Formats: sequence, structure tokens, C-alpha cells
Amino acid sequence: MLGRFFVVLLLVLTPHAILSVKQRELETVYQWKQMVFGFPTEADRQEAIANGNLVPENATPIDVATHQHSVKGSRVFTTVPRFTTGIPYTLAVVTDANEPNGPVLQPYPDYSWHNSHGSNCDKITSVFRVAITECNQMFVLDSGVISGVQHCPPQLLVFDLNTDTLFHRYRFESSMYVAVASLFITPLVIVHDPPPKGRCRKLQVYIADVTFHGLVVYDSELNTAWRVENKFMYPDPDHGTHSIANEKFILMDGMFGLASDREQLYFHPLASVSEYAVPLSVINNRTNFKESVDAMPQAFRTVGKRSSPCATQAMDSHKNLYCVTFNPIMLTRWSPNKPYNIKHEIEIPADRQLIEFVSGMKVHKNDVGKEELWMMSNRFQKISRGTMDFGEVNFRILRRPLDDIQHASISSQDLSQRLIFT
Repeated sequence: MLGRFFVVLLLVLTPHAILSVKQRELETVYQWKQMVFGFPTEADRQEAIANGNLVPENATPIDVATHQHSVKGSRVFTTVPRFTTGIPYTLAVVTDANEPNGPVLQPYPDYSWHNSHGSNCDKITSVFRVAITECNQMFVLDSGVISGVQHCPPQLLVFDLNTDTLFHRYRFESSMYVAVASLFITPLVIVHDPPPKGRCRKLQVYIADVTFHGLVVYDSELNTAWRVENKFMYPDPDHGTHSIANEKFILMDGMFGLASDREQLYFHPLASVSEYAVPLSVINNRTNFKESVDAMPQAFRTVGKRSSPCATQAMDSHKNLYCVTFNPIMLTRWSPNKPYNIKHEIEIPADRQLIEFVSGMKVHKNDVGKEELWMMSNRFQKISRGTMDFGEVNFRILRRPLDDIQHASISSQDLSQRLIFT
């Protein structure tokens, strides 16, 4: 009788028994062979062509963000940084209109915000990534850089998604960056007074400086920012040569991926296989870094190592950390209640051709309250090597529900808490 009990117990505790929800598929929401830019008028298009501001083959989408609104409906945003010229606008909404190369983009909030191309710093110059909060606000991180030239100071623009108007602007002081050397690419926003009870007035924005290897913290209550630096934010020379889908390229990017469980900031350089962390209580206190940007090195720690470098990352409400490794190409999940190492790097099944290089990743709560993982895939290895074939699909916005993963982790927790041996 006792033997039968242990057989049943073993079956109950197997992962297959716990994973009672059907495994989800990776869905391609939008895809492009080449980016398709829409314009307010045909005259605007022709002017962009004449001025060299519309060269679609120069466009590489980097980020994705999605938002549901009771009146405006569901909108998907993407960014197209101005790595070079020929980019008519750098922040866009994906429309349902389709052309042979893919869905048509439209500028956000409108074309007038983008067509100065760095000549007017009150406009938007070049955006790598954005963050949308539970406050119906989009935080747009404008690097101010076009083709390696610092045309404008970096700035943080906050748009009200209810009205699509500018809610707040913060220009970073010169002490926060080094022109040309710095490049602000990733914003992560934590709201401390969210709705329905809060007023969305207390928040921090954490910003990755990828090329001058640092972190900038913006505090909305103080309306000021401070800089934090640490040796862990630098690229590792041993991991600067990457191989994706049998194509090698060199990319020595430093501080890149950010995620948080509201207690720790998790981060990594792109040229690295290590994940690092620092308590938010440390970096949120600007007095800690008033005398020195690289103060309190003892507060920073190595979380562990992955099988391969990855670019962007995201964390869900269950504290699962997601990223896509380069070699092998693999969508992975790590649970912080496990050691961060290859043994506990869980692969989420996905078609590798869809996720060759994921540069944008968000966890989004849909209109029924369930979390989804959204990704922008752009085959950066081909862009870097000049092997892009615009006859193929090169850019994809992908979506994957997370309820099966989260259900499994909850079931596992519940079982461990309920089973008592006497």
C-alpha cells in the first residue's frame, strides 16, 4: 500500500503532471521583408524621397510595445532608430494596411514630431526603445543621435496615450552622458503609485547607456537624474564575437538588457554570458552616488551565467526572466528561485527562424488580464554582415501567452507547500 502511494506521488510531482495547461505557440503578429513607411500626404512622401529621408532598406526595427485602450482599441508600436539616414520617422504605430513588403507604419504621435532629423531638439530625433506603463503613458527614450552624431541631448518624453499628447519632457544634463560616446537605448519604468488608488506621480526610470557603460536613474518626484557605473556594465571581450544562424559578427555592446522584480534591478551587457543584479534601494538613493558614479561596488552581484549571450530581456509578474540566446538560438526562461546557470536555463520551444535576433521584448497584460510575451525579431546578424535579402521575411513582431508557464510554476509552488511528510 505504501509503495502504491509513492508511485502516485512520483507521478504527481513530474513536470508533465504539473504542466496541465496546453503548451502555447509562438505567434507571428506582423512581419516584413522590408519596412513600409506611410505618410500623412503624398507630398510628404515625395519630399522625403527628394531629401534622402526615405530609404526603406536602411530601416531596422528594434523595439515593440503594445497598448489597449477602451476607445482607441489595441495598438502596436515599434521603433526604427536612425542608425543612418533614410529613416523618415523613428517611432511608429503598425497599421492594418498591408503592402507586398508588409504592414504599413504611421508616425507616432504624428509626422511633425519626426521630420526635423535632428535640426530641432524639441522634436524626436532617434528612438531605440520605449516603455508603456499601467498609467496609460508611453516613455520614449530619445538618444538624440543620428549616424553616430549627437544632434541633440538625450531626452525622456512621456506621452499620454489617452490623448496622444506630450505629458512631460526631461532633457538629460551633460553630466549624465558623453556626447557621441554615450548611447541611451533601454528604458525600464517602475511606477510606485499605480492606478486605481495611485496618481502615477511616483516612479523611477532606469536607462541603459550601452556604449559609455552605465546606468542613468530618473526620479519623477525629484524631476532629476543621476548616473551609476559599475564594472559589471562593461562588455566582456571574450564574448564580443557572436554567431547566429551560422553567421559571425562582432558587437561589443555593454549595458543592454534590464528587468526588475521591484526589489532588484537585473541587467547584463550584450557581450557577456553573465547576469547581474543590484538592489533598487541602493540605486534609487541618489546620495549614494553624489560623490562618485561608481560608488558602492559591493552592492552589485553576479547572479550567474547563461549558455550564450542574449540581447534584450523581460520579467513577468511571477518573476520569470526571459531572453533569447544567440548560439544556440533559444527562447529561455529562468526562475529566480533557482540558481542562474545552464542547468536551470529552461528552453521554451520556438521556431528558431522566428527568433534569430530578438532586440525588443516586453511582458504585456492583455485586456483580460493575462500576461503575454511580445518580441521584435530583426536578424541583426545579416544587417551587421551586409547579407540581408529583402526577398525574404526579415522582421517579425511575435507574441506568446505565458499562462502555461505561470500555471506550471504556481502548481509546483502549491504542491511543495501542501505536501507534508510525517
